[in-house]
Amino acid sequence: MRNITCLAAGAAAVAALSLAHAADPSSDPYGLWKSLQGGMYKIHSGSVADRAPPTGTDRMLTVLIDGKAAKEVFDSIGPDVQLVCSGVDGDRDRRRKGIYCTYSAQDAKKKEGPYRCWIGVNLISGGTETTVSC
Repeated sequence: MRNITCLAAGAAAVAALSLAHAADPSSDPYGLWKSLQGGMYKIHSGSVADRAPPTGTDRMLTVLIDGKAAKEVFDSIGPDVQLVCSGVDGDRDRRRKGIYCTYSAQDAKKKEGPYRCWIGVNLISGGTETTVSC
């Protein structure tokens, strides 16, 4: 019994160290980890616009990012969808499952930039879901 307890404790320690190492930018030989600036998140139920608190059966996470990080996501999930939510000339939208990104032509000169992305995760099922609508 003691051997099993020691093995379990050892496995947990190795798993914890592996997770810490995986998120450590200094151990990333390809430079894939990047700091996330200009973002926020919300845990809620329904869509972001519903403003409802999370419940035991409906718990969503929406992460909003803008700036350089949003541009990188936007560029990665192309092509543009044809119907743009804003209807403004020059605006662009891209979608993939629970990821919705926009490019706003009128925000091109703003500090946070013209790109914004919302990433929705269902915290009950673990799947991605669109939490932002037009």
